[in-house]
This record gives sequence, structure tokens and C-alpha cells, in this order.
Amino acid sequence: MTILLVGDDLSFCQHLRELLESQSHQVVVSDPPKAVQAAVERRASLAVLSGAAALALVKTLRSQPETRQLPILQINPRGSATEVVEALDAGADDYLVKPFNGMIFLARVRTLLRRQIWAGMLKEEPAAVLRSSGIVLRHVERTLSVAGQEILLTRLEFDLLSFFMRNKDKALKRTEILEAVWKYPEGVETRTLDKHVETLRRKLGSCGQSIRTVHGVGYRFTEEQAASPTSRT
Repeated sequence: MTILLVGDDLSFCQHLRELLESQSHQVVVSDPPKAVQAAVERRASLAVLSGAAALALVKTLRSQPETRQLPILQINPRGSATEVVEALDAGADDYLVKPFNGMIFLARVRTLLRRQIWAGMLKEEPAAVLRSSGIVLRHVERTLSVAGQEILLTRLEFDLLSFFMRNKDKALKRTEILEAVWKYPEGVETRTLDKHVETLRRKLGSCGQSIRTVHGVGYRFTEEQAASPTSRT
């Protein structure tokens, strides 16, 4: 999905951008005067607004026919009841107070996008859905289905499978996987990865053979003939 990001704190915006891009979103950064134009030209699916001009920009986006129905998440360092109500009444769909956990931010983003999809106002972009044989991984809804049956995954299991599928047929080093999924610094050794791969293979059933062990290196995800999973949770 394409997400419009507007704010006056460059380091904070960069942090949000990295979080969003880690979930395969396309991020368009704009300053307030050009936000409406950027949202329209880039067909934004969501606007994340922060900074001093956020409230005024919410009102501007809601006043324009092209962006009137664009979901808006407003972020503010202050969160009094009056300020939250003012933002929501102005047209923001959700409100976050700084500081906040990145996982909560991404969950709010997924919720807003999911509402649009369920309402039929937004279609999932190809990059948001990964497919391999009978495996379908949907990033907006954070769901996995195998041979048409939904499989429940933990957050780390989902992120691990996503990383494997986005790097299909590539031999991935253990350190590379740990850095990408667990954010561990280079050189950290752990058996956590092996345990998660074992659990993921079990949940995928016969499709779990798509995750191959590359001895002396790490793992590789490869295309396999899908079959009904033998184990689900």
C-alpha cells in the first residue's frame, strides 16, 4: 500500500518510514503544502500526519473531494481529551500520542487499511500479498492461508515467513535473517531462529518443506507443491 507521511521532525519521520517499509508499504514523504497533491498523484491509501500542521492538514484533506475519504492517522506529543476529540472531530480516523511502541503504530495502520478493504473501498496491492503454491500471506490483514485454510501465526512467525517468501530461492545467512526479523546486531548467535523455523514448518504442514536448510549457511525458501496442512493452531 502507498502511505502518505507528513511531519516536521525528520528523524521521527524516518523512523516511521522504516517501520512502514518493513511491512512492504510504499511511503511518500511530503510537506504540508503539497500533501493533498501528493496523496492524489500517488494514490495514497492512508495518511500519517504529525507535527504542528497536522490538525490543519486533517481539515484540508477532509475539505477536498479527492481526499475526503482518505484514512488519516494523526500523531501528536500531546494527548489531552480535548486535543484528541478535536482531532477526531476534524476528521482523523485514529490518534496516537508520542512516544509509542512501533508495533502498536503498525497495528493501527493495519486496522485502518483493513477497514477500507472490508468496505470495498480499497484493493490489496500485489506487494501486500505474497503467494507460493498454496501459501497466501496477506500483510494488511496479517493472515496466512495454506490450501485455503487459515493458519494462525505469532508476530515473529509471520515476519519470518514474509522474509523467506520475499527472498524466494535465495540462500539466506542465519545472521541476515536474525538482523531482518529480530533486529539482532550482527554476530549474535541464538537457537531462537531454528526453533521458529521448526514451528513454522509444522504449521505449514507438507508445505513446510518449502523452507530448506542450507547447511553451513542458513535457510532457503523454495517453491513446492502445496498440500493440505497436517497441523494447525
